[in-house]
This record gives sequence, C-alpha cells and structure tokens, in this order.
Amino acid sequence: MNDRLLTGKNLRMLYRRKSEVVVVYLVMLALAIVGAFTSDVFFTAKNLRNILSANVGLLFITFAQLVIITLGGVDLSTGSIISLVNVMAVTMMKDSVSSLLLTVLLCLLTGFVIGLLNGLLVVKGDMQPIIATLATQTVFAGVTLLIMSAPDGTLPYRFCKFITKGRGYLFPVLLMILITAGMWLLMYRTNFGRNLFAIGGNEQAAECTGINVGRTKLMAFAFSGLLSALAALYISFYSTSGNPLLGSPYTQRSITTVVVAGASLSGGKSSVIGCLAAVAIMGIINNLLNLMQVYSYYQFVIQGVILIVALAVSAMRAKK
Repeated sequence: MNDRLLTGKNLRMLYRRKSEVVVVYLVMLALAIVGAFTSDVFFTAKNLRNILSANVGLLFITFAQLVIITLGGVDLSTGSIISLVNVMAVTMMKDSVSSLLLTVLLCLLTGFVIGLLNGLLVVKGDMQPIIATLATQTVFAGVTLLIMSAPDGTLPYRFCKFITKGRGYLFPVLLMILITAGMWLLMYRTNFGRNLFAIGGNEQAAECTGINVGRTKLMAFAFSGLLSALAALYISFYSTSGNPLLGSPYTQRSITTVVVAGASLSGGKSSVIGCLAAVAIMGIINNLLNLMQVYSYYQFVIQGVILIVALAVSAMRAKK
C-alpha cells in the first residue's frame, strides 16, 4: 500500500514538473506572438538571428547558476567571473590562433579556480553559498577594476565575428545545442547530476545514502566557475570590447532565468529544458523592449519585476 502511495506521489510530482516546463514554453510562444503583432521587424531573419546570438552567453551563465541552485545554493560570483575574464581576454588576446587558444585556456582555468575557491569556502569554511560567493564576488570585482578601471580595448574582430555569427550563425546554434545536450546528460544521466538533486532535496538523507556531499559540492562549484568563464568568453566576443562592469547584470539575470524555468531556490528541483525556454523568454522581452525603444534602465526594472513574480510563484508551488 505504501509503495502504491509513493508511486502515485512520484507520478504527481513528475506530472507537475512537466506541466511547469510546458507553461514556460507556452509563455515563450505567447511572447513571440506578441512580438509579431507589436513589430514588423520581430520575425525577420536578421532579428531572430540577433536574439539567438545575443543570448548564447546568457544560456551558459544560466546553466552555471542552475548547478548551484539545484544544490540548494545561489552563486553571486558569476558576474564578477564574467567581468574578470572579459578584461583578461581583452588584455591578453592578440590576433593569432595561438594567442586565442592560450587566452581561452587561462580564462577557463581562472573560472575553474574561482569556482573551486567558492566550493572550499562552502565545504571547508562551512559558509552558506550566498555568503561565500558574495565575498568572492566583492574580491574579484575589485581585482577586475585594478586590471581595468574603465572600458578599454577590443578583441580581434575576426574571432568575434566567427564565434557569434560564424557560418551564417551556425556556430552559435551549435554552441546552444551542444551545451543544452551536455547539461541534460550531466544532470539526468550521471551520478553527479543525481547527487546534486539528492543533496538539494535533503542533504542529510543524501549523506546517509553514501553520497560524498563535500566532494559533490566542490565539483559543483568548480564546474559552475568553468561554465561562467565559458559564458564570459562568449559575452566578451559578442560585446567585442573590454568593460570591467560587463558581468554586473548577469548574476541577477541568471537567477531570474533559472527560477522562471521552474527551479526551486531551496534546491532539489530544476529543469535544463525549461532553462532553454526561459532564456528565450528573457531574450524576447529584451528584444521587444529594444524594438519599442524603451530606455535601458526600464528594462532592469522589468527584469526585477519578473524575478519577484517568479520567486512568488516558486514559493506558492513549494507550499503545495
């Protein structure tokens, strides 16, 4: 009898999670329809390519945040990693393939090390993720400003064009497909992914089942840092220039997108496929606001309202 009840409960939870993802995709579709009626430009090939190219970086940073939120934490250092990697790339990269490869390698290593530091502060320092990453965010924001105090420098144009527009935008499309497929496999088809959900759902129970909680957390933060560096590189190539404040909006954007996708900030629940639609939603909203020539500061207000609504909906779902 208990097994039947447990199975029924699991089925209801599975149905609810799938229905939440469907809702996210319906919202995306509704916004696309609004865009079609609002602007004649919205459904042009050029505009759709622009939406795609502009949001690959957001998808990467969303997945970086997804890993930590699934674990039951929040990573506030993602924006600082983006800014630091951006100024490193602009400072180091020359117009040669060898320079590109060396710079990319060092930038990825930097993101990995910062993520590992976050993990050590959480696991060994017994800090809450939000406190540990707030501390590292402050430190590395300062380091970034020491390297570059104001917007300056550019990246080689041929690399920027290929990575963000290459082969008729085929390269950014491939990036989105590969990162989404890779994240889906990691989260749902590996022990690491299953351990993330288990720890986020109930850390004590996960430890009792034999999961090495400390090691999993270290791996999660290191991997999140690596993904943040990848996001930073793409965003840098898209912007083409150096800016020590480039990453500032992305911490809030990544949290908003993950929550819109149906994740619970208490951990144990998230959706890779939902994140793909949530990134599209954020991209379409920003694009429509730009097409309507809405002042950029109002866009931040709207994004903040979206986060508040998403958190309220998440809290109501948690009570059910």
